[in-house]
Amino acid sequence: MKRAVLRGVAWVGGAMFMVRAVRYVALLILGGLLSPRDFGLFAAVHVVVDGLALLQGFGIGHALIYRKEETAEAADTSFFLSIGIGLVLVVLAWVSAPAVERFYGERGLADLFRAVSIVLVIRSVLMVPFRLFEKALDFKKKLAPAIAGSATYLAVALSLAYRGAGVWSLVGGEIASVLSETVAYWIVSPWRPRLRFRPDLAQQDLSFGWVVLGGSALIFAFRNVDRIVLSRLVGSGGLGLYAFAFSLANLPATFLVRVLNTVLFPSYSSLGEDRKEQSALFMRATSYTAAGGILYAVGLIVFGRYFLTSMYGDKWLGAVVPLYALAAFSVFRSLSALVGDLLVGMGRPNVFRALNALQLAVAAAGVYAGARLGGILGVAIVMAVASGVALVAGWVAARRTLGETGASFARSLRGPIVAAAIAVAPAVGLRRLLPADESVVAVVAAGGVVAVVFGIAWFAVDRELRGEINRLRAGRRAPGGGGAPP
Repeated sequence: MKRAVLRGVAWVGGAMFMVRAVRYVALLILGGLLSPRDFGLFAAVHVVVDGLALLQGFGIGHALIYRKEETAEAADTSFFLSIGIGLVLVVLAWVSAPAVERFYGERGLADLFRAVSIVLVIRSVLMVPFRLFEKALDFKKKLAPAIAGSATYLAVALSLAYRGAGVWSLVGGEIASVLSETVAYWIVSPWRPRLRFRPDLAQQDLSFGWVVLGGSALIFAFRNVDRIVLSRLVGSGGLGLYAFAFSLANLPATFLVRVLNTVLFPSYSSLGEDRKEQSALFMRATSYTAAGGILYAVGLIVFGRYFLTSMYGDKWLGAVVPLYALAAFSVFRSLSALVGDLLVGMGRPNVFRALNALQLAVAAAGVYAGARLGGILGVAIVMAVASGVALVAGWVAARRTLGETGASFARSLRGPIVAAAIAVAPAVGLRRLLPADESVVAVVAAGGVVAVVFGIAWFAVDRELRGEINRLRAGRRAPGGGGAPP
């Protein structure tokens, strides 16, 4: 990878690791303090709020990154456009709250929905400085805001949960987190908006963003069709089991793809028509994402039941088997997200939209039957299959866009897959040796051993990984060297 990308990955990775680690810890603690119904109610509300947030962004953030000229004027225009859309959506949310409550059939949901919708206005103020840091590949300054938001969520959500606030602890934590992150971004950002609005630039960005929005809307529909169906068929308790398993499976596995896409999307755009460099970045990102996702999936499948019963007793046992299917879904989803940002970053949002339409079609065709026949497990399997189909189609599109062969994709996956195959045997053996009294410390230690075995095997198999690590080490040893050579 190029030096700028590696630096970006290091800074974003550091920030995202701390953010995800704090969120993961918060999830585990809240799993003991809150009921499945609390998680189910919050998941139901968030389906609608996320849909409105999608309209709020309207793809203008991606358009700002992709723009090659008149960036200052476009940033000012995007700022006022974002705030205007955010205010309209909050009003829409407050007016439609009773209808949302009637749809789910849960009393009190309207108040929850109105409270969570406040984040739409807050995010509208955050959008431009957030995207400008990404456009400039200045990821170092994103560290403090990310940590501020995550730490605030942990403090507020846990404080409210300990006081018995139930689902309101999740709502309060989310609002406080977004507000804290937004304030921090405005403190560290040198950009300040000027009072100007260019209708021609707004039209250009909305035209680009509209195409991106189409693909993003399909992603939103795909990611929430399962929750909508489950909320109608199994109620908030069953939805809560599914939502908890979903979060547990996806939080760490999507960490790498969030880090890499944050850096790679502006990098793809800045490289123009340099297909060779774009391909190299994408293939290494695919390898890293596959490694992280597959390793975590192996850990969940082998140790998941033991870990959940160690932490919570029988409280979340209904989420164990769906967790296995969602572990596979998480790997497919992460790799698909890499493909999506590659296509958008190279100016092919129409292909991105088509892939997401395929994914949604497969899920929509099977999720209702899956819920009726297998409950939350059936839905988890359908979602994994739909994501896998979209991933295969996405690789075909990426191969054609980059001019690569199938062998290139095979090479990027070979190391992680072989390493996982090697790590499975010691993982199963360690699982059999775990104490019968269910020790959290023991299962975490066993997972650490499996991770070490996986890492050693991956390093031994993947020649390009060894080369990158050696170049990094050589860069640090060089006189005055602070990082990898270009």
